Amino acid sequence: MDDDIERRKKLIFDRVGAEGLEILRQSGIDIDSAVTEILQEQEDERQKLELQAEFPTVSDMMTSELAYRSGKIEDALGQEYARRLKLIGFDDEQIRSLYDQESLITLGEGLRGHRKQPWVRRYFIMPNSTPENMPKPEELTLSELIIITDDANAAFSRDHHILPDEAWAALCIAACSAPYTEARYAKAFNERVERLGWSKEQGSAYIRNECMLTERLKWGDHNNPAWIEETTDLKQFKR
Repeated sequence: MDDDIERRKKLIFDRVGAEGLEILRQSGIDIDSAVTEILQEQEDERQKLELQAEFPTVSDMMTSELAYRSGKIEDALGQEYARRLKLIGFDDEQIRSLYDQESLITLGEGLRGHRKQPWVRRYFIMPNSTPENMPKPEELTLSELIIITDDANAAFSRDHHILPDEAWAALCIAACSAPYTEARYAKAFNERVERLGWSKEQGSAYIRNECMLTERLKWGDHNNPAWIEETTDLKQFKR
């Protein structure tokens, strides 16, 4: 059986405790088989999503990833990048300027290998993460500032009980899930788009649509498409 499933099953059993497991068994529940089946279903879904992300369509790519993978703004990926930003109210000059800025950021050496994998399924919080090896905000594109925050928020609820202390400290730098988390990258996103002259509605729409991609292709929360007229209507982001 998959080692990860066995590890997760052990964590569940440890949390339930021997007394709780015995009560379930006395009730006639085959707890071992039931948990194994649930975890296997989750693993099968994870692998399916991973395969989808490994061979993504243009509509499955993160927005800054389109700038990274395109050769120029006039090609198919560049045009999808422009289409998305037009949906949230940017003109051609603003789009080209942002495209150039995002492309320049991806020329940095630090995350070059990391960027070769599908962005929507990238993980930033790992057992070997430390505050010292977390990327600097200026090294990250707008989409990466969102996905590192999204990954940290997910790990906050999912992995808090198994992360080493140093990794937990790194997570608290990146997450925005609690009053004591630093939200370093979420703040950097807001500061950057404010300097660029974005409205709050444009920033919120960008974040929401990027997160819809991770929700669908990384976490399997829904099958709804992102970056369409219905999900980018700025009126719904007015506060």
